[in-house]
Amino acid sequence: MKAGIVAVIFAILVLPKPVFAHRLDEYLQATIVSIEKDHVAVQMRLTPGVAVFEKVIAAIDTDANETISDSEQAAYAEQVRRDLSLTIEGHPSQLQLLSSTFPPVDQMKQGLGDILLDFKADVPAGGTNRRLILENHHQSRISVYLVNCLSPSDPDIHITNQDRNYDQSFYQLDYTQTGVISNSLVADGRSGVSDWLDKTGSRSLFKAYVYQGIHHILTGYDHLLFVSALVLAATTLWDVVKVVFAFTLAHSITLTLAALNMIHLSERVVEPMIAASIVFVAIQNVFWPRRARGWTRLFAAFLFGLFHGLGFAGGLLDAMRQMPNATMLLAILAFSIGVETGHQMVVLPLFTLLKTARQVKSDVVARTHLSMAFQRIGSAGISMAGVYYLWIALGCRL
Repeated sequence: MKAGIVAVIFAILVLPKPVFAHRLDEYLQATIVSIEKDHVAVQMRLTPGVAVFEKVIAAIDTDANETISDSEQAAYAEQVRRDLSLTIEGHPSQLQLLSSTFPPVDQMKQGLGDILLDFKADVPAGGTNRRLILENHHQSRISVYLVNCLSPSDPDIHITNQDRNYDQSFYQLDYTQTGVISNSLVADGRSGVSDWLDKTGSRSLFKAYVYQGIHHILTGYDHLLFVSALVLAATTLWDVVKVVFAFTLAHSITLTLAALNMIHLSERVVEPMIAASIVFVAIQNVFWPRRARGWTRLFAAFLFGLFHGLGFAGGLLDAMRQMPNATMLLAILAFSIGVETGHQMVVLPLFTLLKTARQVKSDVVARTHLSMAFQRIGSAGISMAGVYYLWIALGCRL
């Protein structure tokens, strides 16, 4: 979701549009990264605001004649290039300037002119699971940075994750580069699944999406709250297995349909429903504990799991839609396995802790009261967190 918001802001700021206002007090540096099989393209659009124009132009128009010569353009482009750092797989990669375009000085004085710089870096051969890191330290005292990546045009390249620091001067991009699945390989019955993954380069993609599934759950606090509320009402390990399976089955269905572009629901509906699911299950644990088990609870886990599936992965779905169908289904399977693994990393320790705590009392009646106390107190806390998420999802502000 965050990546989507950044992309919208990025488009508003840097794409061609009518001029409505003058940039004021910052040096905007917007960067687009494009991944190809053998190289990475980096395009920069630099727009100085009127308040910082003097500092910027001093570094460009070194003879102060208010005309930017070809040599001054080349020198400034080289200065920007030196302030950029690009590494691929942990190895420094040399950026090469392909082209540069500078606006008239008068336009930059008004905060309207854009400096366009195009760079290229070669990608080392070999490897299917890659990590690219781009750092920009040019004019850091007066600059604001934006960075994003274009969807790859090559069907064998799949973006798996993007990460940025607070001011976006640091950008990390993870992607996989797989081979084309040949008809002969598919038809070869002697090749096992492991050989198929190795030969097509899909093993790295599979691992990457399993990791993404785990990461999504362990950092998705709304999903964790919902699953924790489900576990609080479970009294046996079999109860936990059933309810988590119902939830996983449901979100896998909607995730697959969304990736295949067969279903779409606005975030204005999905996000409030996810928050409401937390509140519903937690309140059910508190006031109607008997309905918090059995088929009623399995139905609630499945029903709300459908909405959680639509909320999963955010921009990951956009990356999946660029894949061939066979590769996309493999990615969905891997992501779902990762999600389930993430669930178990939280669910099993939580259930074990609750089970141990419930055994403190030797008397059956006292043990039942203690179990109900854990369920209600924990669920009450989760319900308050759910109400807060619902408040935010509905667009309210404290």
